[in-house]
Amino acid sequence: MPALSIIIAVYKNIAALDLVFKSLAQQSFQDFEVIVAEDNDGIAMRNFIQNVENQFFFKIKHISQPDIGFRKNKALNQAIRVSAADYLVFIDGDCLLHPQFLAAHYRHRVSGFGLFGRRVMLSETLTNRLYETCDLNSISIFNLIVNHCQRIDCAFYIPFLKPKIHVETGIWGCNWSIHKSALQAINGYDEDYVKAGIGEDTDLEWRLFATGIQLKKIKHLAIQYHLYHVENYASTLENEEILIEKRKLGNVFCLNGLN
Repeated sequence: MPALSIIIAVYKNIAALDLVFKSLAQQSFQDFEVIVAEDNDGIAMRNFIQNVENQFFFKIKHISQPDIGFRKNKALNQAIRVSAADYLVFIDGDCLLHPQFLAAHYRHRVSGFGLFGRRVMLSETLTNRLYETCDLNSISIFNLIVNHCQRIDCAFYIPFLKPKIHVETGIWGCNWSIHKSALQAINGYDEDYVKAGIGEDTDLEWRLFATGIQLKKIKHLAIQYHLYHVENYASTLENEEILIEKRKLGNVFCLNGLN
C-alpha cells in the first residue's frame, strides 16, 4: 500500500498534466500513487495516460465521467473511493510541484489536522516556455522575477519552518492534504456544487472544522506553481448562496457525497 495517494483534478488540459507528471517524477518522496480525477471522458486523455504510464515509477489510476457540466466534486469523490493510501494529497492538473512538495505533506501529516499550502502564479510568458520546452529547470526565482510572475513570496522553500495552526479559512483545493478517514466522516465532497469555486474547498473546510479537524499551514514547505490560463468562471455567487443555506442547516455529513 502506498503511503500517499495523489489526487489530480483535471479537465482536458493534457499538456499541463504531462508537466505535472514530470514534476511528480522529480519528487524526493516517492512512495505514492497517482489518481487522475477527470471531469470528462475524453479519448485523448485516456490515450495519453495509457501511453505514458510505463514511463514513470509511480502507478497511475484514471477515473473519468461524462462531460455534462461542472462536476469536479463527483470526480474527486470517485478518486477517493479508489485510493489505496490512508493519506490523501489534492492538487489541480495545472499546478507543478516543487521537488520537496510531497515530502512536506507526508512529513507534517498528523491525525486531527489537514495541511494546506499556497501556489506561485506563473506568467503567460513563462507558462508558454514550459509548454514549449517541458524543461522544469525554467522554474527558478530569477525566471519568476524577470517573467513577472505573481505571488513570488510563495516560491521560497524554507525547510526549517514549522507548520502553524491556522484558525481562519485556509484550504485551496489545489494544494492540501488530509487523512482519508476525516473525509469519510463528513461523506467527502458535496456534489450539490455544480459550478466552479467554493464547493471543493470552502464548503469542505467548514464541515471539517465542525468535526474538530484543524488546519496547519505549510507555506514555504509545500510549494507549487500554477500554469497561467484565463479564468474560466466569472462569479461564485450561486455557490456562495448554496454554502450559506447549507451552513444554516448545519449538516456536516453531506447527503450527496461519497456514499
